[in-house]
Amino acid sequence: MANAPITQASEAAQRYATALFELAQDKGQLSETHRSFAEFVALVRENEDLARLVASPAFTRDDKKAALLAIADGAGVSPLVKNLLGVMAENGRSRDILGAQVAFDTLYANQRGVKRAVARTAKPMSADQRARLEGILAKAVGGEVELSEEVDESLIGGVQLQIGSTLVDASLAAKLDRMNSAMKGA
Repeated sequence: MANAPITQASEAAQRYATALFELAQDKGQLSETHRSFAEFVALVRENEDLARLVASPAFTRDDKKAALLAIADGAGVSPLVKNLLGVMAENGRSRDILGAQVAFDTLYANQRGVKRAVARTAKPMSADQRARLEGILAKAVGGEVELSEEVDESLIGGVQLQIGSTLVDASLAAKLDRMNSAMKGA
């Protein structure tokens, strides 16, 4: 679990994220809450024991709540995020914490008008390549773009760009597939 990133949130996780977002917005604590929630989830991703605690049904709700609140205290998690962790554990939804953070992160980006893009390449991009791609994407979408990278050696070369539900596949593997299909049709 600590190695597998969560990219989508369950319906329950989205509801918890929306509630936290609205509360943080009402209190003027969006930025602090976003940072704090991301830092806590980074701890979960980095620590196998904590990831096991969050995901495993072997621990009771009370044990999970007590442990999560103690860890949140030690990590200096904001009161709003700490409260959310306790409520989610109490309601048997601790396994949705990572998804709730993904959903909260998306709400926060949307509120700021930031577009998210994922660039999949066969090998890591250089800093110059990344900067050029970010500039091109910012012009294309007419605003700020947060670019994340994924390496997929099966692409052979080129890039796959995903912005929202739009996928632009300019990978060498896709071009070879198109050529193969065209040759079969000839």
